[in-house]
Amino acid sequence: MAMPCAVCYEDATRVCAACKYTRYCSVQCQKADWKTHKKGCQMQQMLNRINKQHASAPRPRPDKARCTGCNVKFSEDCPCEDECPDCGYLACDSCVCHHSRGTCCCANSNFGRKYCWMEPRWYHTDGDGKAYGGDRHPVAYPGEEYSDEVYESEPRACTNCGEITRLFKKKYCDVKYFA
Repeated sequence: MAMPCAVCYEDATRVCAACKYTRYCSVQCQKADWKTHKKGCQMQQMLNRINKQHASAPRPRPDKARCTGCNVKFSEDCPCEDECPDCGYLACDSCVCHHSRGTCCCANSNFGRKYCWMEPRWYHTDGDGKAYGGDRHPVAYPGEEYSDEVYESEPRACTNCGEITRLFKKKYCDVKYFA
């Protein structure tokens, strides 16, 4: 379903080029709405700039005294079990083994362990729920080697770690093949 035009509520096929938010069905509706839209357009442009700056800013380093996953205060009874060397995410024993709280904020690794070295799992995310979709070349357990069918024909550099090796074909990087 298309979004409605801000003026006549018909299906909108156009969007304001300045604010990228308000939708219109035609140039005529856009021109008719300009007097009303002008102030809101300027505010939306300002919000867009702020949101873009916020999204591009690095996350603040977490408090060293608390678990980033559950916010429990570290102590002798509940020590820090893992710390990501890249983003600083800290996890207690309970969160290290949890499928979502045990995922740090890095897009291509979890606690310094590169996703490309692991079989695909649904919880390999960047801490915001965006799944890792890059190259994979996991090391198989002894006696459980992967068939040649899962690999690309020629070795190349991994886009995540840079190692030159045989990588999984894209379709085998999908979670459903390893569930």
